[in-house]
Amino acid sequence: MDDIIKSIYGHLSGFALSGKAEKFIKKTGEIIFPFLLCLTMMSAGLYIYTENVIDIYNVIAAAVCAGVFALCSCLRKIKFGGLIYTGLIFAGSFIPGIMLPGWESKFGFVRWFFSGAKAEDTRVSFALVFILVFGFFFCSVVYYFTQIVYRSAAVVLISMIPMALAVKAVVSMPVYYPIILASLDLIIFIFYSRKKIVGKSLSGNSMSSLIVYTDFAVAAIILALIVPKPSETPFYDKFEGFMNLFQFGGSGETVMSGEYNRYSGNADDLLMQESRLLYVIASPQPTYMKTQVFDNYDASNNRWEADVSGLSGNRYWQDTAQSMNFEYLDNALQKAAELDEDFYEQYPFAEKLNGISDPETYSIIYSRQYPAAYVIAPLRTFGVNLSTTGASYSARSGSGEIFTDLVQLPGTADYTVRYYSEDTVYHELISNGYCDISAEEYENMLRRAEELLYPENDLSEEYNVVHTFLNECISAEAYRERTVTDIPESIQALSDELTSGLEYDYQKASAIEQYFYNNGFLYSLAYEAPENSDTAEYFLFESKTGTCSDFASAYTLLARAAGLTVRYVEGFVPQAGDEPGDRTFYIYSENAHAYPEVFIPGAGWVRYEPTIADFSGGSGRDNADIGTDMLTAVFTAVIAVICIGIFILLIILKPKIEETAFRAAVRFKRNDTAVKLLYRRHAQTAGIKYGAPYRAMTADEISVLTEENTGISLEPLADSFTEVCYGRKPVTGEQRRSAYDCYKAQYKEMTHKTKKGKDR
Repeated sequence: MDDIIKSIYGHLSGFALSGKAEKFIKKTGEIIFPFLLCLTMMSAGLYIYTENVIDIYNVIAAAVCAGVFALCSCLRKIKFGGLIYTGLIFAGSFIPGIMLPGWESKFGFVRWFFSGAKAEDTRVSFALVFILVFGFFFCSVVYYFTQIVYRSAAVVLISMIPMALAVKAVVSMPVYYPIILASLDLIIFIFYSRKKIVGKSLSGNSMSSLIVYTDFAVAAIILALIVPKPSETPFYDKFEGFMNLFQFGGSGETVMSGEYNRYSGNADDLLMQESRLLYVIASPQPTYMKTQVFDNYDASNNRWEADVSGLSGNRYWQDTAQSMNFEYLDNALQKAAELDEDFYEQYPFAEKLNGISDPETYSIIYSRQYPAAYVIAPLRTFGVNLSTTGASYSARSGSGEIFTDLVQLPGTADYTVRYYSEDTVYHELISNGYCDISAEEYENMLRRAEELLYPENDLSEEYNVVHTFLNECISAEAYRERTVTDIPESIQALSDELTSGLEYDYQKASAIEQYFYNNGFLYSLAYEAPENSDTAEYFLFESKTGTCSDFASAYTLLARAAGLTVRYVEGFVPQAGDEPGDRTFYIYSENAHAYPEVFIPGAGWVRYEPTIADFSGGSGRDNADIGTDMLTAVFTAVIAVICIGIFILLIILKPKIEETAFRAAVRFKRNDTAVKLLYRRHAQTAGIKYGAPYRAMTADEISVLTEENTGISLEPLADSFTEVCYGRKPVTGEQRRSAYDCYKAQYKEMTHKTKKGKDR
């Protein structure tokens, strides 16, 4: 190992360098390399938030690093430097409060910090707080562990912090940052290891230090380049599924059940409760499962209201729902065009349906001790098989809620729902321009087709399809007129701004959806608005933080302000299991969700997703941002800081702890044994500190080495040791005490003074 270290050092320091350059590196490397390490860490940290390698913030960071290194160098020479440093830390703790006045500013900084500037735009104050806090922390810690007490593991651990921040903020850090950090760590390690090499002897800690460095460096690179931010706890689903197999009654366990509610907020209530498996679903792919629709907005309480007192629906809904297939509609419109050669010329968008495919799919739903008044089902459901539930029939309301003749389905009920995929709407209708029409044009086309297909005798299949689509269109228009909402002026103004210049409804709906993704909104279950501020306006313009209910409610108001036909919906979003490609999905209480549905001319009712948390559910909609529970983020940060602090504290105190334990052990040894232990420990400490091969040195040589460097005679300890080992004379209690006092004086002097002279 000695030869390897020497060889690497020789290549690094001697390759293509002049004698002066090599001498300069040896002279300045002790401070230059740690300083470059701090600069790289600060640059990597700032890149997470600015995506710039060089800018004004990096210049400021470089100046701060230089200042901190100069400060630490000055404090090192002052008698009470440690006390002054502690005072600076205490004073520095007030910097964030001074530079971030007000709760909103502080909260905004937290959102900015943990989201990598995705949930909050970078402000000058945010960047300066980051530079001052992390610059002081990085530089002072690296300075201590390189200039005062060298610890390779601590240096590498600190250099991993920017990569850990990148993982937390879900930011892809350029590969050259971890490479540069790892290289600087290696150079610092070799530089300080080289200083300890004397002849062919390497200190006993070098092998362990190299192993520690390798472990940390490999872990750092893997962490930064490979490991993604987890969206859920590993194996949590399987653990929850296993625990839910054991359902015991009579033990005070909370019983969950699904009810139709008068007011919205049930999704939030489920999210706040303990995690409980509600359903297991077998399906080719997951999709949003609707439970209830809320129609009217209660502005005074910021919630939505539904009339559940007289919930009613059509028991024969499956016959008409099955006709709501765009492939069937295409066939019907083609037949209408055969009866009227001007049909496609009059309604050119209808021709864009030609050749469309609208496949059906299914989900088998298994209840897990969750009795419910409703049948959970996707938006485009056309069939439900309840044969094993004990229900006689199912009915569907005008808003799409499905229920049965039972007050509640059994907690162990299983049923199958069949539906048309939402992918057809997103990937074929809207993307191919079929929805580039107004509501009036869409209704006129359907009326003309119905008129052309109206039979003289029996109703044809094509007529029934067109008639069903037309009825949906008429019902949606009636729903919009029935749910007229008083919109606050600020929300109306924002809606007008977002939809200005847009012609079609799907364009307006998408523009409102994207507003939540591009303006610093954050999903959080922990956030609570200030008293009397829990309003849609406060959410949209002040906090920008809330639950799925806040996002869905705000979206619905903005959409209604834009003249869109929209409804507020609550339901569930199934989540995948642990096995890739597995067609089993799970619904836990934390999968409850609220979202809007918009009636788009040409496509019918379409689901939109304004909540920035990952509720995509594999339905074909992509959500770019992932929200963070702020309470969890802050708690994680506090725990991480505490753990790092404890680790650093243990490293700092390790020599003192070991020394205290050694002295305590010596007190219980016999006089002869105590003197031997004291001498051997002193010789080892002096040999390592002064770069001497202490194992091969005599007691006289150790005495000379010690006295030259500390100015204190080693005679009381060395003479007693010589008498014990070579004179075979017993050591008296007085000699033992003198040897112990000599050891303490030597240790104190070696601990507080550096080696005289300079390394050559």
